[in-house]
Amino acid sequence: MNVSTSTANDPTPAESAAHRESLAAFLTFVADTIGVAHHLEGGLLNLEFDHRQHPAWPKPYHVKVAVAGSALHDPPRRAVAGIEGARWLWNLVDIEHGAVLVRPARQPESVHEFSNRLFDAYQVEDGQAQLAGCRLTEVPFLQVTQLSVTNPAQVEHAYYDASGEHVSESTLANLHLADVVPLDVQATSMGRKRIASVIENAALEDDRFIAVTLVVAKRAEGAVQFGIGEQCARTSFDDWTTTLVAPPFRCAATGSETFHLAAIDDGRIVAADAIERCEESGARVLDCERITCAVTGKKVDPRLITTCPQSGDKLLTSETATCAACGQAVSPKVLGGGVCEACRRLPSVDQSNTLVARLIERYPALGRYRKFQAGEAGGLVRVVAIGWWRRLQLTMPTGSDSPTQLAIRQGLVGRWEQVPTSEWSMQLGYSN
Repeated sequence: MNVSTSTANDPTPAESAAHRESLAAFLTFVADTIGVAHHLEGGLLNLEFDHRQHPAWPKPYHVKVAVAGSALHDPPRRAVAGIEGARWLWNLVDIEHGAVLVRPARQPESVHEFSNRLFDAYQVEDGQAQLAGCRLTEVPFLQVTQLSVTNPAQVEHAYYDASGEHVSESTLANLHLADVVPLDVQATSMGRKRIASVIENAALEDDRFIAVTLVVAKRAEGAVQFGIGEQCARTSFDDWTTTLVAPPFRCAATGSETFHLAAIDDGRIVAADAIERCEESGARVLDCERITCAVTGKKVDPRLITTCPQSGDKLLTSETATCAACGQAVSPKVLGGGVCEACRRLPSVDQSNTLVARLIERYPALGRYRKFQAGEAGGLVRVVAIGWWRRLQLTMPTGSDSPTQLAIRQGLVGRWEQVPTSEWSMQLGYSN
């Protein structure tokens, strides 16, 4: 830290004027802070302490300080100049605490002082908000006070952070660093070693220096937790206790920020204005996740949707139709005469086709057929054995030689019918 009371980084004249006060007021404040009795009379500030209560404090026990009016220019007998009285007080401050300890008067000092400010910002439908941990951290700022150059009845304050950088006017205003009250040493973790480390490089030797005031500001870091049913979500905060405002909840599903939360039917906690009803079931779902059924046109819960393996259409599972030949559930749009498009458009192959040859070897009755069709679509392989009067269709998952469906069609215009597994051995010519 490199704090100096007389450098090129000093506040401008306008800033200095904004941070001036009377010498009498400042010394009175310091006296109050460390417990020194005082009274102001005729431009003299009388300071005194009971040495029996403060045995570590040195003599003199009583000092008259010229702080205002004619006493400044013509001090009475045994009165000391303002700078000497200030240094007498500073000596006591240094013995007692190492610095004048204060805090912003309007600063919340405990969690309960600002927790309602957080909770009141949120609307949680059928749930509640609560703190999920909060840590308060003390951050020191320095108020370096010196006698005014132009008016010996006034002092000027300059403000620095712990690294020695000037504090901006906006930070001063936002944190109320210039409006302070004494800080009880029992109410702070700022021990003498920490205080000394913060002010060790302050230019205390300047001939106008009066005092260093340690302004202890506080930051709050934690999270607000929202609970609805058995689910919970959080939003974090990290700010000064003076300026802390409720952070918006960021909906993980939509990316939107909100202070109004609710749960959808799958339990997720989301932004309330992102919720809509499923037009099929009435369930509460995210509008951005609803899917339009290709058959009904309804915007529905994605859990009710299936994808047609052939057309790619997304439709309600209840709206799918079953192909009579392969048994696959598909969109009605791909059916013709009860048979799906994949089954209707199988290319012709012969017995030398690798898959057909393996099936004939396994199922000898297929060897009686001379014409075949075979193809793969929608995750299924279809093989049709074509005879003069009837057709057999074997359907199996892609990559498998084991049929899961067997259908038969009699005649040229007959309909496909599923063959019960108990009759497969008869139709395919193998022994169980």
